[in-house]
Amino acid sequence: MTPIHTDYASADTLDFPGAITLKILLTGSQSGGTLEIFEDIVQPGVGPGRHIHHDQDETFLFLDGDFDVEIDGTLHHMSPGDVAFVPRGTAHAFKNVGNKPGRLRYIFSPALKMEAMFRALHGALGTKSELTMHDMEQIATEHGQTFVGPPL
Repeated sequence: MTPIHTDYASADTLDFPGAITLKILLTGSQSGGTLEIFEDIVQPGVGPGRHIHHDQDETFLFLDGDFDVEIDGTLHHMSPGDVAFVPRGTAHAFKNVGNKPGRLRYIFSPALKMEAMFRALHGALGTKSELTMHDMEQIATEHGQTFVGPPL
């Protein structure tokens, strides 16, 4: 594997209007499948439904704003600089509980299909204002993730 440098300013960006702007900072193909790194800019009150990554660990790095994170049924409040580790197979969710956009980075290890899942979700959005839970569940299941409950 060769060392890699990615440029933040030119990172691919997927916009989910009114919810999350997702930046793809390092892909699985760039890391030889070892990991993928993403950044979300999350609007106030927004977060995904509770879900499980069956074959990947996920590490969150909270950069700006205030978030609540539920990991395996336990609620944690996160501030800038905090880190949360979610072992594979563990139900979790996060939510921006602040009054301004928040920012977090997260790492999936191994990479597997997360980039493909985010791109499929964005592609399914098309001209819709938002995706239905059914749409998200179907795409997530195809990429190794299962929704197990509502957002926080």
